[in-house]
Amino acid sequence: MSQSFLEIHSLQNLTTEFELIKNIKGKPLQVLEYSEKTFAFEAGPRMCGLGTILNFEGKYHIRGHVVEFLGTGRVTRSEPLDEGKSAKYTVELHRFDKGLWELFISANRQSQQSTDLLFRSMRELE
Repeated sequence: MSQSFLEIHSLQNLTTEFELIKNIKGKPLQVLEYSEKTFAFEAGPRMCGLGTILNFEGKYHIRGHVVEFLGTGRVTRSEPLDEGKSAKYTVELHRFDKGLWELFISANRQSQQSTDLLFRSMRELE
């Protein structure tokens, strides 16, 4: 089973229209965590502040398929990482394709359940 993940290729401050990142070809931002209405990524320590409204473009990688992901969200949390050399930002989703987001979460849950089942089976063999 192939892994599902989300990467961000373009990020813009919607209020100022300032491009925070734009069309990253080499190494897009990887979404580290996600929930029903949020996602988190790691970036530079002063990329954006709390309350910043973001416009983003990304790509879902779901079960071997790549699908565009567009939307807006608001930064609700910023945590310093690596002694302040980077930060983890949490974005609350506002405008986005809810059906696609649910498919992404479902694909990851199924992958996690398969992994859990595999590890349980391995422990039982020991």
